[in-house]
Amino acid sequence: MHTPPSPLGRLALVTAIASTLAGCVELKPPSDTGGGVGGGGGSPPAEGGHGGEGSGGLGGDGGGECIDECPADSGIKVGCKTRFMYGINYAWHHFAGDFGGIAAWGQGGVASEEQTHAESLAAMRAHGASVVRWWMLPEFRGEGVLFDASEDPIGLGERTLIDVEKALELAERADVHLMFCLFSYDAFHPTRVDAGVKIVGLQPIMADPRRRALLMENVVRPLARAVERSPYGHRMAAWDVINEPELAITGQSPYGDPDYIPDNSVQSVTHEQMETFLNDTIRVLRSESSALVTIGSLAMKWSKAWSRTDIDFYTFHIYDWVNQYWPYNQSPADYHVDDKPVVMGVFPIAGLATTPVPDILASWYTQGYAGALSWAYNGATPTELETVKSFADEKACKVKY
Repeated sequence: MHTPPSPLGRLALVTAIASTLAGCVELKPPSDTGGGVGGGGGSPPAEGGHGGEGSGGLGGDGGGECIDECPADSGIKVGCKTRFMYGINYAWHHFAGDFGGIAAWGQGGVASEEQTHAESLAAMRAHGASVVRWWMLPEFRGEGVLFDASEDPIGLGERTLIDVEKALELAERADVHLMFCLFSYDAFHPTRVDAGVKIVGLQPIMADPRRRALLMENVVRPLARAVERSPYGHRMAAWDVINEPELAITGQSPYGDPDYIPDNSVQSVTHEQMETFLNDTIRVLRSESSALVTIGSLAMKWSKAWSRTDIDFYTFHIYDWVNQYWPYNQSPADYHVDDKPVVMGVFPIAGLATTPVPDILASWYTQGYAGALSWAYNGATPTELETVKSFADEKACKVKY
């Protein structure tokens, strides 16, 4: 039985492998590649680390009159408040199990392990996080999504929406906002059975128009509808459609970015197939939810990849391998992505090899980025969490919704 590494261990591993290869308005280099956040792997119960996003509506403000008394110069507008979107990736307690659970591995969802999640969210808020990025269905394992004998998605598990509601309730209690990350490139691993759990691969579903439509109607739509109808729905800041989709794409970019080099363990698709999948998902989210929408892009290397999708703001991730060629200290305008706000949705909580976290955050804040979310709460040291808190303390209401 394989146990996934810790988030920080996985990040170090991914960075090492990669190195061998060679953001505010109101809403409306070489060809090498490297890994990013992903790869939940294996069959623990032990928890793992990295494994393995027309204009949209504004996030709700919870009702009543909302007055923005502390607008950030550059940020994301949620409700009536424009803030530098500052926070942290949770990213999960049980990889692919927080929403629906994985009974065979003894892993409950959010509602079943309420105290654990309540304490975690409270700790994130205490260390300055105003927005928490939380993965929902990075892989189809356990009871989150139901499939028939043909592996067609036929609905959500019995506990999935209960867990969604509880997550929003706990966000209210902790005074944080959530960015739910629907999918991840991890879901493109082939269908397999791991320690008694069948894990259905996403690629055959998204590549088939009929099956993709089932996924939209039976999975995405009820999730979006549940969030919108929740009494705590105002705690939903944004949908991140998929984590690092570039790692599941092969071939050329139609928009002038470098060619894609997929993770060699996934069933890859073309850019056109991925873009169709993202557009379908976004249309459903728009029809059911007023929350913002973004896409968790792996790196500035593919800065134009999702420029023609209906997202509200760009999200990019950065690692040491990215920083070598697309350094942190360039502005959105330098990267030609200044047509929408830019949030750095993943950056190492320990800092880059060449630059500590305070310098990274200061650069992004002064150069017009709209937010930054560190990776990750799980596995972070007390010192690293204090660094997250220090920036929040310094910027005060400018980084707090």
